Amino acid sequence: MKTPLCLLAFSAALNSLPLQAAVIANWSMDDLNSALLDSTGNHPVGTVVGSVVQGQPGVPNGTYGAITVTGATGLSTYFGPNASDSYFTIGDSNANPVMNIGRTGSMTVMSWIAPLAPDVAGRAYRPVSTGSFLGTDRGWGFALRFGDTIGANTTVRLTTYGVADNDSTPFAVNFGEWIHIAATYSNGAINYYLNGNQLGSSDTSLFGDELSAARLTVGGRTGGNDFDQTNGFLDGIRVYDEVLSTEAIRAAAVASVVPEPSIGLLVGIAGLALLSFRRR
Repeated sequence: MKTPLCLLAFSAALNSLPLQAAVIANWSMDDLNSALLDSTGNHPVGTVVGSVVQGQPGVPNGTYGAITVTGATGLSTYFGPNASDSYFTIGDSNANPVMNIGRTGSMTVMSWIAPLAPDVAGRAYRPVSTGSFLGTDRGWGFALRFGDTIGANTTVRLTTYGVADNDSTPFAVNFGEWIHIAATYSNGAINYYLNGNQLGSSDTSLFGDELSAARLTVGGRTGGNDFDQTNGFLDGIRVYDEVLSTEAIRAAAVASVVPEPSIGLLVGIAGLALLSFRRR
């Protein structure tokens, strides 16, 4: 007896859902109250320093390299301008999951970003960063870095503070347009991604484990360093505690801006379809 098409569709839908077990932080950037919530519940509510503009248009439907977004909903948050020290700070406990990733551990960090032009070359727009004042106690930072002011020499950067600035293969960006950036880290080995496609890798660069009084920030590294301030829009920021495959990075990029159907809803749809099939 052939398997009903409804069950095949249900199985395919389940298999298409990205694995969520490894997600340790998920900031949708949909907040409207000068706070920032991690939907995983793993981190305290972020508090704003300076000023940001919430409730901005989020990532729209479309094709971004190897990523196709349909059914996008949600908002984004604007950070800037270049010299504005504006960001969210999210606790200072090294027990928080993102802060608890060890230098010999693994992670995947990603974000949608619609950058606006830097005023000088060398700006690094950082969706996520750990460590304290100027990175003096190590930690790491994830950024879109501009080698010029026209966007022609841009890289995805993973800084291991006090060790090295590690960069992807350069590429060009159009200011004001959304792109998805990601980086994976495993015991110092780094790989970079733009719109779901790999952009090379870096030699081993271990970050130092953060000391006490370290902190986690979203939107810009803090403390007298305007070169690390974001000027643009951020959406769908996620951190995983393992290295994701290219396919999983693409799926996570979509899931970060498109609500996923619940398992209960999928079961209900499959049940109705199966009942209809049996009545034929």
